[in-house]
Amino acid sequence: MNTHHETILDVPGMSCQSCVRHIHAALGELDGVAEVEVRLSDGKVLVRHDQDKTSVNHLIAALGEAGYESSLAAAA
Repeated sequence: MNTHHETILDVPGMSCQSCVRHIHAALGELDGVAEVEVRLSDGKVLVRHDQDKTSVNHLIAALGEAGYESSLAAAA
């Protein structure tokens, strides 16, 4: 069974392709992360992940270790 969940994070400090690479590296190495989509235009990162292996708190902590403040995006 596919247990991947989509989480959208607000990451306001992103500004360039270097940021995109750093964020992909920080999140992509986490167990359970299947896909990372960085959207510079609106300061958001979409992560498809297995919540049983990687929680939202783990995602936020990994971004923090990479130097980026982030938070769970408000539901639209």
